Amino acid sequence: MAIDEGRAWALKTFGPDGVLVREQISAIIRNCHEKMANAQAEAEMTHSGVYGQIWRKCLDEFVAVLGKLPSAEILPLRGYKLVAFNGVALFPWRFARERSADIGSQPFAVSNTRISLFEQERNQMPPRLEIEFDHPELTTEELALLDAESTALGSVMSTQPRVVVVPYASNPFALHSVDWGEATLGEDGYLTFESMESLLEIGVGTLIDINPAEEDAFSEGPIPRPQLGVKEEEEGNEAHG
Repeated sequence: MAIDEGRAWALKTFGPDGVLVREQISAIIRNCHEKMANAQAEAEMTHSGVYGQIWRKCLDEFVAVLGKLPSAEILPLRGYKLVAFNGVALFPWRFARERSADIGSQPFAVSNTRISLFEQERNQMPPRLEIEFDHPELTTEELALLDAESTALGSVMSTQPRVVVVPYASNPFALHSVDWGEATLGEDGYLTFESMESLLEIGVGTLIDINPAEEDAFSEGPIPRPQLGVKEEEEGNEAHG
């Protein structure tokens, strides 16, 4: 049986938890979108500043949810925390509000914190591709792929920080896109992706355990919920700021 290309890339990049990471990202961002959209509606404010905090909500939930996977590492980054697998950091990036925005036209290096993501040296360790826990979600072919990758990369140590960016476009009315790909940061402050995969429809309906942070945020708890979520057609006319 041939291995799905997206699953294979996730395993090679993130190790044995890669398939679960790939499946859960979309669900995490959907959950954050729903909570922040409903918080915005509950606030009854004319501007979308409440929903605008989704960038921090997604950062926190990536750590809270994906950080529970066996091979997860938590990386400090200038006051924030990121989750990493196999030495590869994950960074959710709300790059636009509208469906029509082009990822390549949006500058990434708008702060020293973001720049440091591609410059900060990490504790260098050999790739961790060995199966240390049961992974019933993996096929026999995928387990063999991991074993082959571990053998090939066991003595390789990279000094260049590796980052997989998860760009998503959303506003209080709709979640338009969720993608991911390994990125490099150019001198012009824009990202270049080796490849890109849409995750919007991956893992739909997957049950995940999204726990609140140590202190309850304003978006936690029961909130009267209008029916908000992913919509095929764009609503509203917000411009990306």
